[in-house]
Amino acid sequence: MFMNKVIFLSRLCSVFLLSMICMFAFSQGKQVQGVVKDATGEPIIGANVLVKGTTNGVITDFDGNYSLTNVNSQDVIVFSYIGYTSQEIKVGSQATINVTLKEDTETLEEVVVVGYGTMKKGDLTGSISSVSSERIASIGTSSVMGALQGASPGVDITTNSTRPGASFSIQVRGQNSLNSGNPLYVVDGIVVSDIDFLNPSDIEKIDVLKDASSTAIYGSRGSNGVVIVQTKGASNSKSKLSVSYDGYYGVRTTARIPDFMDGREWIDFRTSNYYTWDATNSRYTLTDSNKKSITQNSKTVNQALYDEDYTDWLGLATQNGSQQNHYINVSGMGADISYNLGFGYQNEQGNFVNEDMDKFIFKGSIAHKANKYFNTGANFTMSHQVVNSGSQYGYRDILRMPSVLKAYDENGNLIEQPGIKTSIEGEGNFTSSANPLIELNSGNQQTRRFDILGSLYFELTPIEGLSLKTTFSPLFNRTRNGYYYAQNSNRSQDQAGNENEETFEWTWDNVINFNKRFNEKHNLTVTLINSVYKTQYEYLNVESQGFPYNSEWYNMFNGTINLGNSGSNYTQTSMVSFAARANYDFAGKYLITGTVRYDGSSKLADKWAAFPSLAVAWRMSEEGFLKKYDWLSNLKLRLSFGYSGNNNGVGAYGTLFKPNTSSNVYYDFGGQVVSGFGLGTPVNRSLTWEKTREWNAGIDFGFFNNRINGSIDFYDKLSNDLLMERTLTIESGVASMTDNIGSVNNRGVEVSLNTVNIQTEDWSWTTGFTFAYNKNAIRSLYGKKEDVVSEARFIGQPINVVYDYLVDGVYSYDEWAAMTPAEREAMGANQPGFAQAIDTNKDGKMSTEDRVILGHNDPDWTGSITSTLSYKNFDLSFNIYTRQGVFVNDYFLQEFGVGASGQRGRPKVNADYYVPGGVDRADWSNFRIDENGQPWVNWKSSTENPNAKYPLRSMCGNFYGSNGSYQDASFWKVRNITLGYTFDKKLISKIGLSHLRLYFNVLNPFTFTDYVGWDPEYATTTLQNGNGPSSVTYQFGINLKF
Repeated sequence: MFMNKVIFLSRLCSVFLLSMICMFAFSQGKQVQGVVKDATGEPIIGANVLVKGTTNGVITDFDGNYSLTNVNSQDVIVFSYIGYTSQEIKVGSQATINVTLKEDTETLEEVVVVGYGTMKKGDLTGSISSVSSERIASIGTSSVMGALQGASPGVDITTNSTRPGASFSIQVRGQNSLNSGNPLYVVDGIVVSDIDFLNPSDIEKIDVLKDASSTAIYGSRGSNGVVIVQTKGASNSKSKLSVSYDGYYGVRTTARIPDFMDGREWIDFRTSNYYTWDATNSRYTLTDSNKKSITQNSKTVNQALYDEDYTDWLGLATQNGSQQNHYINVSGMGADISYNLGFGYQNEQGNFVNEDMDKFIFKGSIAHKANKYFNTGANFTMSHQVVNSGSQYGYRDILRMPSVLKAYDENGNLIEQPGIKTSIEGEGNFTSSANPLIELNSGNQQTRRFDILGSLYFELTPIEGLSLKTTFSPLFNRTRNGYYYAQNSNRSQDQAGNENEETFEWTWDNVINFNKRFNEKHNLTVTLINSVYKTQYEYLNVESQGFPYNSEWYNMFNGTINLGNSGSNYTQTSMVSFAARANYDFAGKYLITGTVRYDGSSKLADKWAAFPSLAVAWRMSEEGFLKKYDWLSNLKLRLSFGYSGNNNGVGAYGTLFKPNTSSNVYYDFGGQVVSGFGLGTPVNRSLTWEKTREWNAGIDFGFFNNRINGSIDFYDKLSNDLLMERTLTIESGVASMTDNIGSVNNRGVEVSLNTVNIQTEDWSWTTGFTFAYNKNAIRSLYGKKEDVVSEARFIGQPINVVYDYLVDGVYSYDEWAAMTPAEREAMGANQPGFAQAIDTNKDGKMSTEDRVILGHNDPDWTGSITSTLSYKNFDLSFNIYTRQGVFVNDYFLQEFGVGASGQRGRPKVNADYYVPGGVDRADWSNFRIDENGQPWVNWKSSTENPNAKYPLRSMCGNFYGSNGSYQDASFWKVRNITLGYTFDKKLISKIGLSHLRLYFNVLNPFTFTDYVGWDPEYATTTLQNGNGPSSVTYQFGINLKF
């Protein structure tokens, strides 16, 4: 016992003595100080400065300064900061150590947003494409969607209109639903309906989740793909204060105007449409009355034809438009607080007068790290956009007005109705439409949109590797569509409408994230998610007419309310979700990701459904048998399988039996007549989500230190339970009911390739290529594997097909004459010039059974080419985008094609159309001049055009269908060419700048296509909705940073 006490006291004294020695030695340490900066010379705030192997450390202040005490000469100081490569420096005799940290490019470039978290790209097991802010800014478009076009393989984006603020269509890996549908948009963690309200200069990064293993984390909303937008936030702040400005101004000119018929060519076309067939004599004739109708015996029209003096209606209504974008960003950070503020202004002046767009955006972000356990932050975005679309018919009628009609009279006044007989001094009307120049100024359509979204989060990290985060994200949108159209010859009285939509949504996300590394080789990350989502939608529309004066759309009740076109609506929906995701990797070589999401929706009677996925990857380049090859930088194989869903086709109360609120019924109640709502129609309470199953196999590769890198993906998507209207029996009392009775398959391949061709001190040349092929096919309809010919839907074929007769020119007179009457009847060749339809089923006669699939609206493949060449401070880049295999029922040809419409009073595009021989036609070299000097069209005998491509619509036969408006809308587009110069930092530092770049950018300079029309991208847009002249924009821009 005594000996134990002695041993204990001896050990206690030893510990005390050793402690005193250590304290004395530590107290003899010196002070080391210095500054930590980045490669641009900016101080880094909050960098960690730590004596290696100890807890003796500090963080840098606002100016990047630090000061460490009790440092020994043998110590090594570690300097580190997120996104930068750490440095270790031995102290030695130094008392001042200044450090420049370089960006860790691998870390910065390889982090992607995967939904409720981030992940290094090298650790991905799914298919995700990323688009950087540099790529978005380089395009110079006023829309984020426009900048995204062609940037990601498998993401097909097209412009819908030539107007300011035009929308876009987007599909990710083909059309999954018979009801179409857009991808899910997520902006800074907030689900939004679109991203049109954003400013491209505010985007930090866009990640597109394409395969089911990536989108399954969004469950019932992810089957159409997920577009995750990350804006510039507080986390991007790297210095005490940084102020940047990005802006450009551009002039937009109309371009590539189609080859329209001039006045004489148009009169020839009009003449052909007045020919009639004389069956007795087997010839075409032009009667005297029809001959007069061609020019309506108009003095002004005949004079215009004689002088070849035509009205350029398009020129009178268009102008040089403009585009400008200005964005100021202020960011900074302190020891534990970082912030970011941004303000942007965009303006577009359209090429048509009275069409413009203004967009303002203000956003902010703040993050506070109170201590190592707790941090919080918030961000907000406020956007206000106003789009003026001009009058109701001015845009349309400008393009429809014949060039032989005059806009102004001899006194310079606008002619109210240029086409009526009194205006043209003729015997009849060409058109009774109002002068489009009057219509252009008779009113306006205006869309005013407010968007406010934000989030507030709190995050607790009780122990290393475990975090608990709660985020509340509200969203508010208010959109007002107003119009006012004044009374003129197009309408008997003025009209106005005021349509208001208001949406309020909120999301509350709770996320637990656990990350642990075991034995240096095992990495495990587990994420648990609970999400609550609520929406509220209000709608009110009022239409009125007969106002005492123009008060636009504000004093609606001063006119007579149009009750039939007025109404209101209100809906609410909610969704509760539980999700889990686990990521495991062994030694960075073998990776597994498992995800499951369980959604419950208020839209459905059977509310709950699960959406699981599993993905594995093998990073072969980390294996010993491949590491010996220096030329191999990366080689990873990926395989994934999963399910995602789509509930867009189900209304807010789609599975509830509800009253018919669209009309009132009256009934007796206690002797009094009272009103109420009648019973609604029966509903299908078994409706559920459309579900998509997807396999994805991919390979990521990199060679020669990643100077050549890219990826290849193969996918197979099967979408089941698609919503369709099922026809019911008459006895049921209900014509149809929505049901889950369809399926569609999409299979394809995507390729992305990036190369660094030259990399020297002065020269740099990089290129990028994307390619995507998709095969869309219907697998079942109405629960059966049977074609539905009446809807042009066929098993094994794409959803959007063009189904019609196959036509090969026209029957010439000789071909027609060589046929027997029975053959003519069987083949629909009743007259020369009729369409020569092909007997595809070889039964010797034409019928509806001979219709075939001629093509489809969606492209066979899409691709892009980008190139950036730099020499010292100069840079030159271009971007090319293509869509191939697109075949459409074209709206341009429907309006202006010779074979698409029997309308003979509108302009037409030049085309090879049938002209019969031996019938009167204008003799343009021999006008008749009367005694008053008035010229009149003379006539001569025509010569047949037997090999014409098009019949005229007025004489095309019964087996032509809509062939006159079908055409190939494939194209190659040079989207932009940019030349820039970046000033030397030493030079601009004298005026307080850290970065200055000037550039010149040309948007849409060249299009290579066989398409006949304004622009192949607008082919499926109507004239009134923006199918108009293409444009080229010339921009001058500046990027500067203080």
